[in-house]
Amino acid sequence: MRKITSAVYALIIALSPTVTSCSPKQGLFEEDTPTGRILGTVMVINGSYDIADKDTVFEGKRYAKGDTLFYDYIGNNIEAEINKLPNENDLYNIVLFRICFSNHMPVTIDMTIPRVSIDTHGVVEGDSIVPYAGILGEYPRYTIRNLRGKVIYDAAGNPAALNIDMRCGRYQTNYQGTYKSDK
Repeated sequence: MRKITSAVYALIIALSPTVTSCSPKQGLFEEDTPTGRILGTVMVINGSYDIADKDTVFEGKRYAKGDTLFYDYIGNNIEAEINKLPNENDLYNIVLFRICFSNHMPVTIDMTIPRVSIDTHGVVEGDSIVPYAGILGEYPRYTIRNLRGKVIYDAAGNPAALNIDMRCGRYQTNYQGTYKSDK
């Protein structure tokens, strides 16, 4: 057992430079930009499912025992962060912390959506973006498509809320949150 554990640690150490070299630029908090921490809710259309254990009616539709019943997944208290990429005009990383996309997803992940465009009016856009999950690297299976949204500013011109819609792999996904105060 000790040999197996040592081999696993050696493999992790050997791959560490490779894994970290794949990750996107980290990004920074920058004054007078829509950067900051956000707390919100994610909704994944038909992201969850169960198997009918008997003949049943669900949302007005009949299902037989063994049929798959799909429904929306909602995750609350999902923290996000927007960081400006150094030396890049209007490009940001959006990080969703400890996020889950389905009732059958066994773990939460920290997912980074790199190089998202946010203009001076708060319009958020991106397409064909391969997200990252922590140190695990890229997830091309969940390529982000048609990312659209808005950073909403308060009366003082500070970012107050973030609303984004996107297709994450084959799942239509929405995130809505409000910026957390540092006070």
